[in-house]
Amino acid sequence: MEALARFETGVLAAELEEPTLRVIVFRSCDEWFALPIEAVREVQPLGRVVGVPTAPPEVLGVMNLRGRALALFDLGGCLGIHRGTRPVSHTVVLDFGDSDLHVGLAVQQIGQVRRVPVSAVGPPPPREGVSGCLEGVFEVEGLVIGLLDLLRVFARFLPEWGVSLEPRGNREPALR
Repeated sequence: MEALARFETGVLAAELEEPTLRVIVFRSCDEWFALPIEAVREVQPLGRVVGVPTAPPEVLGVMNLRGRALALFDLGGCLGIHRGTRPVSHTVVLDFGDSDLHVGLAVQQIGQVRRVPVSAVGPPPPREGVSGCLEGVFEVEGLVIGLLDLLRVFARFLPEWGVSLEPRGNREPALR
C-alpha cells in the first residue's frame, strides 16, 4: 500500500510540473496578443515618434531610445488588420537575436508577464492576415489572446535586416 501511495504522489507531482510558456500580454489593434518573453528586450512608454517619409505603411516612424534610433512598427499594418480605436501608449522593444537591430511594436496597453500552460494554447482560428502570424491562442480571465510568431509577423522585413527566417535554436527554450 505504501508503494502505491508514493507512485500516486509521483504522478501528481509530474502533472503539476506541466511545461509552461512565459509570455508578455499586450493590447494592440483593440485585441489582446502575447509574445514569448524571450522575444522581448524591454517595454517602454511611447516616446516622440518621428515619421519617415519613404517608409512602408507598417512603419510608424523612429523613436529615440537612449540615443539609438528604434524603428517603430504598427502591428495592425504588419498583420493587415485595422489599427484599432485606442491610442498607442507603449513600445515593446523586440529581440531578434541581433543587438544592433532596434525594432519595436507600438501597443495600446501592456498587460502582464504570465506563465501559460503549453496545453492551454490551442490552434489559431482561421482569420485573414492574423492567423498566419499566430502560433496559437489561449484564454486568460475570459480574454482570448493570440500568441504571435514574431518571425512570421516580420517575415517581409527579416531578409533586409539580415535576420534568418529560421527560428534561433530549438523553438522550445520558452517552455519551462
